[in-house]
Amino acid sequence: MSESRTDNRLDDVPMQPLRCQHCAARLLVRKSTVHQTSLQWNADAVEACAELGAAPMPGPALAGCSRLKESLEAEVAAGGLRIVQTV
Repeated sequence: MSESRTDNRLDDVPMQPLRCQHCAARLLVRKSTVHQTSLQWNADAVEACAELGAAPMPGPALAGCSRLKESLEAEVAAGGLRIVQTV
């Protein structure tokens, strides 16, 4: 039987809530680097997002909403979302 492992990267910089400026979906995010963002969608956020709702393939096959990028960038610029590694 395998043991589940804890992701200790979240201890120092946990995921934090973000609200999309376009559809008001609320999800959890974490910026590991400038180019890597972790998103955790819940059922309410998926339902609120028109782009996800219109996607032909629901679930993990869809990486996310293209309009969410603006909200992420604005939050980083405002200092509300920290990038863990800037190198």
